[in-house]
Amino acid sequence: MKIFIKLYIGIMVILISSLLISGYLIVTTSIKNSLDHEVDNCLEQYNLFLNAFQTNLIISVKNKEANPEAVKEVIRVTRGTTKADIKVIMNDEVLVDDIPDGIKVYYQENGRIRYEVVTLNDKQYVSCCSNFEKYGVIFTCVAAYDITSIIEENNIQRRGYYAIYLLVLICGTLFAFFFSMHLTKPIRHLSDAGKAISGGEYGKKIKVISNDELGELTSTFNHMSETIREKMDALELVVKQKEDFVAAFAHETKSPMTSIIGYADLIYQNKLNDNDKREAAGVIMNEGMRLQALSEKLMDIVSLKESGISLELINTTDMFEDIKATVNPKAEAKNVKVNYSITDQYINIDYDLFKTVVMNLIDNSLKAGADEISIIGEDFDNNTYSITVSDNGPGISKENLERVKDAFYMVDKSRSRKEHGAGLGLSLADKIMKMHGGSLDISSTEGKGTDVRLLIHVNIG
Repeated sequence: MKIFIKLYIGIMVILISSLLISGYLIVTTSIKNSLDHEVDNCLEQYNLFLNAFQTNLIISVKNKEANPEAVKEVIRVTRGTTKADIKVIMNDEVLVDDIPDGIKVYYQENGRIRYEVVTLNDKQYVSCCSNFEKYGVIFTCVAAYDITSIIEENNIQRRGYYAIYLLVLICGTLFAFFFSMHLTKPIRHLSDAGKAISGGEYGKKIKVISNDELGELTSTFNHMSETIREKMDALELVVKQKEDFVAAFAHETKSPMTSIIGYADLIYQNKLNDNDKREAAGVIMNEGMRLQALSEKLMDIVSLKESGISLELINTTDMFEDIKATVNPKAEAKNVKVNYSITDQYINIDYDLFKTVVMNLIDNSLKAGADEISIIGEDFDNNTYSITVSDNGPGISKENLERVKDAFYMVDKSRSRKEHGAGLGLSLADKIMKMHGGSLDISSTEGKGTDVRLLIHVNIG
């Protein structure tokens, strides 16, 4: 059963029950109070009649001998004190009888009054009956008070309540229906959105229409949906990157392996002269070196994923003295000027890995064809040290700049292969910087050069 139906039925049960119970209690109490009040009023009038009758009887009856005619005269005089129909019995003789047929006469103990509500011919009466003894005679008095108008008023009140009850019930039914619809609308939207997400429509969102718990639930659902979309996009990106990685790896290994096998076959068949053999061996060696560089980079990436890093405090001046010793001979061989401006500082790094990052950046500048490279190390803020490697090479286009960190991606493939490049340098450097909790940012202007900034934590202890 849907929650809308449960909610609607629940509201209707509460509404009908509360209206019935409260209406019943109100009407019943009102009718009872009205009837009790009318009975009290009838008893009061009856007592007045009895007192007047007894008083007039004392005054009118002489010699203390009551005879029927004298008593009838007393009754005639006294009955003006009440509007009731009366019946008076003197011993066993009925002196006056104008009460409706069906009103019973009860012979009570002297002085006691018995009353009851009687319905006769669609009319209601309060019947009061009592006995008293005077002058040796027993008088029985019966009075019937017509309370039909009071009962009719009560019936009108009851019918009015039924009309109000029906009106309130209709209004309550409509209210319960639309209220249940409104209250469960966000839940229906959540259900529809959940089905859409399960069908692959990630990131599906719902409009928040209230500030209550359902509104909070909707906001939470939207956040969850957005998170799912982001995660799915990330998974799709990872899958695409892996597919690109495999495709690029297959492509990168196919070309050198084809060259190696082809030239090795020529040498094996001994169809080349000495110069051709030397040239073929050179191609084989060159392609082999490129495969070696590729395998080394791949091993570095795999080892980074399988093992952590061990940070230690390293002095930047000492580190760059070591880097100079490695870089300068290669730069001089290419007639490239390398400028260093290093602020002395202690940084938290894995020395070998971080040196690999810097060497990769410098090596990229050398391979790009720059004739001047600047390396600047300076404090970026209180907790961060900045290392910037700048060159005046050909730069990188905006399209290529977005993908330079992807594995196997090379801006100039022909030059990279000539230099035994594998397109893994920046990908490896970026992974190492992330493992250090730092960052690697690249900015470049085509035709003017490239700047790469590394940000790393300094010793803050």
